[in-house]
Amino acid sequence: MNQLGQPLPHESAREHVCGEAAYIDDLPAIRGELFVDFVGSSIAHGHITSINIDAARSEPGIVAVFTAADVPENSFGPIFHDEELLASEVVHFRGQPIIAIAGETREAVAAAKMLARIDIAPLPPVLTIEESIAAKQFIGPKRTIASGDVNVALSKAQHRLAGELHIGGQEHFYLEAQAAIAIPAEAGEITVHSSTQNPTEIQAVIARILKRKMSQVACVCRRMGGGFGGKETQAAMPAALAALVANKTGRAARCAYGHEQDFAITGKRHPYLVRYEVGF
Repeated sequence: MNQLGQPLPHESAREHVCGEAAYIDDLPAIRGELFVDFVGSSIAHGHITSINIDAARSEPGIVAVFTAADVPENSFGPIFHDEELLASEVVHFRGQPIIAIAGETREAVAAAKMLARIDIAPLPPVLTIEESIAAKQFIGPKRTIASGDVNVALSKAQHRLAGELHIGGQEHFYLEAQAAIAIPAEAGEITVHSSTQNPTEIQAVIARILKRKMSQVACVCRRMGGGFGGKETQAAMPAALAALVANKTGRAARCAYGHEQDFAITGKRHPYLVRYEVGF
């Protein structure tokens, strides 16, 4: 049958309508599965002076507690490896993960989070683009896209305009928050079910963090409950936390953010400040 112009149903239409479509946190628990969460920074910018996980580790139902020292390769990123899975010395935003906790139940993990102790010496926060420019605190080196001699062209222009434009940030507000389940297999292999827009990036990030070959990591994404760009890169953090726990304990691990947690720690479409000059 020629499919052009035909009203073909979505491949998951029936499951969506009947409520049978399974998203990450709908998947049945695997025997021995652990729940994973983290303790984040209480301030926007600071130097970590001490971490005490003894009480959290002793909480009933807790199987493992990790800090940056327990991560085989703590730095990651889709292109530049400039983000830490668990902050080691300096925190750059409120909520930034510092301690990962894995337990038999969500309740045990929640109780252990309250027992972890982190001391952070505050550093001056940079909260606006103007403050960042004044302090010369930039993300990466200066980059320029140029064609021709701009200064000469402007000097010869009959008319000139200049101005400033602020573009606000955006929250993607997907219905399914960031989530992942990691399942260890033989010979150091691991399978990760992730709500991600980029399965290959999840595969690459986890392989780097665990110091595995790409061929030892498989990423599966059956469906997403929304993404809009917000799960292009930000899905890596929960997937990596779950994979770290699965790798260290030999048990399946599930990490699913709550929405408040998701809003607080995932990167967004950031605001922009545009300063322009035009000649015509």
